[in-house]
Amino acid sequence: MSVPSDHISEKFANELETDFPDKQNGVQIELSPEERGHLSIGDLLKGTAVHELTPFEQKAALINAEIDKFGFGKYQQCIWLLCGFGYFLDLAWAQGVALLATAVYQEMGVASGRQGLLSTCSNAGLAVGAFSFGIISDIFGRKWAFNVSCLITSIFGILLAASKNSFGAICGIYFISSIGLGGNIPIDATIALEFLPQNRRFLVSLLSMWQPIGVVAASGIAYGTTAKYRCNVNLPACNGLGHGEACCTLSSNMGWRYQVIVTGAITLAVFFARFLLFRFYESPKFLLSKGREQDAIDVLFKIAKFNGAPEPTLTVEDFRRIDRARGIKGTDQAAGSSAKDVILDVFKNLGFLRGLFLRKLECFTFILLAIAYMGDYWSFNLAGYFLPIVLLQNNVSSGANNVTDTYREYVYIYLPGIIGAFVALFSVQLPLIGRKWSLVISAVLQGVSMAMYTQVKNTAGYVGLNALEYIMQTFFNAVLYASAPEMFDTTYRASASGMLSCLGRLAGIVAPFAGEKYIGKGSSGVLWLGAGGIWLSAFVMCFLPIEMRNRQMY
Repeated sequence: MSVPSDHISEKFANELETDFPDKQNGVQIELSPEERGHLSIGDLLKGTAVHELTPFEQKAALINAEIDKFGFGKYQQCIWLLCGFGYFLDLAWAQGVALLATAVYQEMGVASGRQGLLSTCSNAGLAVGAFSFGIISDIFGRKWAFNVSCLITSIFGILLAASKNSFGAICGIYFISSIGLGGNIPIDATIALEFLPQNRRFLVSLLSMWQPIGVVAASGIAYGTTAKYRCNVNLPACNGLGHGEACCTLSSNMGWRYQVIVTGAITLAVFFARFLLFRFYESPKFLLSKGREQDAIDVLFKIAKFNGAPEPTLTVEDFRRIDRARGIKGTDQAAGSSAKDVILDVFKNLGFLRGLFLRKLECFTFILLAIAYMGDYWSFNLAGYFLPIVLLQNNVSSGANNVTDTYREYVYIYLPGIIGAFVALFSVQLPLIGRKWSLVISAVLQGVSMAMYTQVKNTAGYVGLNALEYIMQTFFNAVLYASAPEMFDTTYRASASGMLSCLGRLAGIVAPFAGEKYIGKGSSGVLWLGAGGIWLSAFVMCFLPIEMRNRQMY
């Protein structure tokens, strides 16, 4: 079948000459053997595996062509910036809570055996959030997830400051806050990819530069709040002490509460920027996947007006030509529905996930990426949890003799992570490297830097290798977070990204428990365990069947 070439780039015109229908208005019908994908060893190593385009993907290619005409316009720039704030918040909260934790433990008399509960609740919330918001985004739309995730995080993050003498309440509130936070990266990467022109998709890798900025910002906030307004570190908790005895009181330990209020206020400001200052239009490809073809075209017109660009030439009739060539009766779905219909649709529409697991190419890709995510989270959680213990066993101190030295080291270690994001930005565009081999190379180097921790003998080695490991970690994550959503159909892109992130978070929860038995057998065992996790990621990425550098994303 032939589609008017004035609506698509010449480069992709031939891709639309396919004839394997499987969807009508985004609903899975049947998959041919060709649709399920052909995989061979050569395809796996070269990343050239393909499947025939579906009618939906043909239509998505027409939308891609219109978005390509916009270029990196004002609307795309705003989307990129606001999604970057989501990345910023992800590690700003993680670093901030890690820095205030000791003040909480001291004030509330938390026994050492219970202190890991805060981290466990956080990771559990992040896993639930990633999974839930991925599904929500694919059923109800990107707009809901884009705004609600920040709102939940800000409200419950600020509520942490209201906790009094209840460590359980803090863990519970932070769990709910983390649910909102968990949806940020998978959803923000999905949104950025669906609005950027095809030749600017590599900019999604650069979103990861906001993560080290978030860590440094959180450290600065903690330096001016938790570190400054906290009780003497030698005082015990007031729980169970007699009246008049010196102890760590709420009034003398307000710093960590100031910290969560400030961080929560920043998160709330991001929500207002997304919800009030910027008019976010639903993703045209999401609308297309729901059969709302006219709505998708209307959004393209609105973006063109925002950018001051010429109006799109795409019409519903162009979609109808594709339907008629495939023998599909085209019907444009209405935008509204009753509350009862929405609830029923939640269960009925979960069937869209079948496409992810019935198509051989997508299913195989998902399994490989799941291993990569789990190996990645496994690795850096082991490093974060056990590295201080290993250093102590080797009689290596961080070199921080006071609070100022401690926060200076945070800058030395985490700010260079921006370098990793910029390396990813350029490597994914290199012809012989692209996304696939960038993942392999960065994972190998991250494992090497972790293994080199076994040779740390002094403070300079500690700071230098920690910075190197974080650069490589940022490099790998920048490519992984940006590339994973590219490889999946719009119909289940957010869900796939959310499930991958969820699996990674679960591996991060399990990792410290697995490392416990190695830490007592020698300081190097747990580090090799962490390096092994990320090296496993590198190995499976060698067989990633899709290289997206020169491919359209549907």
